[in-house]
Amino acid sequence: MNLRIAAIIPARMGSRRFPGKPLLDVRGLPMVEHVRRRALRCGRFSEVVVVTCDREIAEVIERYGGRWLLTSPTHPAATDRVAEAARALSCTHVVNIQGDEILVLGSDLERMVRAMEAEPSVPAWNAITPLERDEELRDPSVVKCVVSVSGRILCCMRDCSPLAGKVDGAWNPVRKVLGVLGYTRAVLESYPRLPRTPLELAEAIDQSRMLEHDVVLRGVEFSKGYPGINEPEDVAVVERYLAEDPVQQTALEELLRG
Repeated sequence: MNLRIAAIIPARMGSRRFPGKPLLDVRGLPMVEHVRRRALRCGRFSEVVVVTCDREIAEVIERYGGRWLLTSPTHPAATDRVAEAARALSCTHVVNIQGDEILVLGSDLERMVRAMEAEPSVPAWNAITPLERDEELRDPSVVKCVVSVSGRILCCMRDCSPLAGKVDGAWNPVRKVLGVLGYTRAVLESYPRLPRTPLELAEAIDQSRMLEHDVVLRGVEFSKGYPGINEPEDVAVVERYLAEDPVQQTALEELLRG
């Protein structure tokens, strides 16, 4: 099968927890441009497109020479926005890189592509990584999942505090969910037609809509669970990684060179 995997980066100004964050200046570049350049560094995508309902974001991406698509402002979830954009692209598969995944590595995106190439008929994939601290079990900003022995994601949730002290020291089989997902074109086209589900509505986790409708979601282990920027206090954490993590220092140098 000849796969054409497009990267789509959804971004919007109206974040409830951090309005306007896609255009947050980080080391001289808007956050969404950091993410776009990191997707380009992967070198495995047929195209990299930022999708948004906000013209301010589109204008910034255009200024940097990137491709963008305007989508409806009424989508209930980021995956619905990605599904609309995918209809305008020539691709067999899509990787959804959330616009706040500012520290995502091209080498980890390569892991996602390889997983999709190995099993192209799997409906959907999600980047996951081991937890690092007990506090993450109860942190609602960190989405967690339970993974089966075959690597299938069984459920997603925000609060796993009842498991504290009851699972092994590596928190198995719980994993942290990252904002990088893959889909076949067919499952992405069907996603907006699926009725919204109780767990999706209760916890605002897009993946729950797929899981509650029996869509197979495969976990893809990334090298590290680098944080995104969801709230203002996350900015300092990201800046610390950019200043102190050698891998992130190298990645930053490369993307700032354009």
